[in-house]
Amino acid sequence: MIRHERIEDYLNRLASGEPTPGGGATGALMAAQGAGLVAMAARFSEREELAARCEQIAATALGLSDADESGFASVADAFALPQDTEAERAERSQQIQESIKRAAEPPGAIVTVAAGVVRVATELLQDCNQNVLSDVGAALGAERGALVAAVVTLETDLAPLKDPDAERRLRKDIDGAARLIEDVDALVTRVRRMIRGG
Repeated sequence: MIRHERIEDYLNRLASGEPTPGGGATGALMAAQGAGLVAMAARFSEREELAARCEQIAATALGLSDADESGFASVADAFALPQDTEAERAERSQQIQESIKRAAEPPGAIVTVAAGVVRVATELLQDCNQNVLSDVGAALGAERGALVAAVVTLETDLAPLKDPDAERRLRKDIDGAARLIEDVDALVTRVRRMIRGG
């Protein structure tokens, strides 16, 4: 499981020729790191309740990294199924569709996780310790990276889907992530202005 790996071991696996872990799992880890940074900044700002919220979010994000890796592996397994007969092709097609729908759940959840961190960061900025503003800014950058990872993963999952309901759910997550990226960019601009004393 990714959550129990040494960082160096994870990076070596990430750089290998294997299909997993990939962008979605990496996005989940970025979300977890952002949550951890906001938790630290909250503690330096004497906002323990915000820190506790972010610790819970970080734990959820770590779980999503593992879920994304296993979800993508199931898609790869489905594509590897035999397709010599008509029955095999039909079964393979069905398995591909089902595995893609399951694989799209973790990146969709990353959007929700990132939104939670952004909400906490926004609240924290109302009375944040000046000395940790850069950490909040770095955290927001990590959440932006997580959101981009989620969007491109979801768009990849969307392309082969044939289920209209599943397509609608994915498009909703994609649109939500795109809006949130704009919010994050505005917050980063605000943090930089606060650091400069503006």
